[in-house]
Amino acid sequence: MEYQASNESLNPAGRSLPKPVKEIAKKMLQDGKTCEETARTISVRKSTIVAIRQELEGEGKLEMNAWKKEIAGSLGDFVQKGAERLRNEVDNIPLGQLTMAVAIAIDKVRDLSDAPTVRVETRLQVTQDELNKMFSLDKAKTLDIPVDEQPTKTNEQPSPHSSDSD
Repeated sequence: MEYQASNESLNPAGRSLPKPVKEIAKKMLQDGKTCEETARTISVRKSTIVAIRQELEGEGKLEMNAWKKEIAGSLGDFVQKGAERLRNEVDNIPLGQLTMAVAIAIDKVRDLSDAPTVRVETRLQVTQDELNKMFSLDKAKTLDIPVDEQPTKTNEQPSPHSSDSD
């Protein structure tokens, strides 16, 4: 049986809001308030305010792209001046602060060059016992592969993925 959306879920968000509340939301958005701030002020869900904002943009009553371009331009000027100042004063930056500045700059250069911005790192700690179970100790001995029968003690905490009940 396929899912059928109810009529209520097909209605645009904000339709159930009283007209005065919706008008307040529209006014706040047009005055430059964020969706989060507007939602918090009039006590409605952010998704409702986003839908109202999109409705205003569709009607041409709210031009977010122009505002975003203006802010991006201002931030671009700020970054340019900051980068020039950094370049001019790099010799005067204390070594302890320079490391962090360089690390941040590397990340920003990577972002600007369209390199991947999300890195996923996993760490797996495997004990000798787990390896022995995976490779069967008897099989390893017949292949003349050295395997310690006693796991090496370490100061590391046990892996959250291992269990003591094995």
